[in-house]
Amino acid sequence: MKVLKHCAMYVFLVIASIVSIFPIYYALCLASGGNVDLQVGPMLPGLKLLENISYILFETKFKEPFLYTLGYCLMQTVLTMFVCVLAGYGFEIYHDNRKDSFFNVILWVYMIPFASLVVPTFIIFSDVSMVNTTAAIILPFIASPLIIMIFRQQSRDFPKEVMEAARLDGVREPFLFLYIYLPNMKSTLACGIVISFLNAWNSYQWPRIIMTHETKIPMMVYLTHMGHGDNMTLVLMSMFPSMIVFFFFQKYFVQGMGCTVER
Repeated sequence: MKVLKHCAMYVFLVIASIVSIFPIYYALCLASGGNVDLQVGPMLPGLKLLENISYILFETKFKEPFLYTLGYCLMQTVLTMFVCVLAGYGFEIYHDNRKDSFFNVILWVYMIPFASLVVPTFIIFSDVSMVNTTAAIILPFIASPLIIMIFRQQSRDFPKEVMEAARLDGVREPFLFLYIYLPNMKSTLACGIVISFLNAWNSYQWPRIIMTHETKIPMMVYLTHMGHGDNMTLVLMSMFPSMIVFFFFQKYFVQGMGCTVER
């Protein structure tokens, strides 16, 4: 009976894996076979992938939006991690009831769709003359309630006795944070980096509204607004940074999310 259950489980996992990876495989077939109609596209990879990539790199404006988006996504990720790590650290390591009440407010804010905040947010940035600036793309998202919550949850099991012992030895608070707290949060840091980078890279609505500069075009806006969403080679190339970040931090990302779910 157990053998049958294990076989059924593996069969289900194989089917789920095939279904999950099929869109990427189909995009690869289209990208290497000549970007034909999606309804009659090839089911096997072709031989034109390198030719298509070369054309996009040297004959189109792909590099400008790609490098611009990569730059502000890295910047947004760094700032998001800086803010959220400090916030999660402060909420739990220096815990009290007032911080719990404030944290509940943050969770309520997380439940509000950003689409309903687009107009007032745009008016605020317009009043301070920040439309068409990279800072306007980044600032609304650097304090992520989700990432703050993840760090706070992870900090609950952090051995506070270690912090107290270090304080008794004369270690100052900044060094406690840098050399004791952060090294024990590697999996959570990786989880936060993946979430922050993917959110920044895949963001479309806000960058499309706040950035109308002719040369500084976010990648998702370039794919959709500029009419390149049907070019599978271009779409596949735009996925590279997200795939690299995820697979590089995959092991730690799963550990960080697993610990959060357990709690």
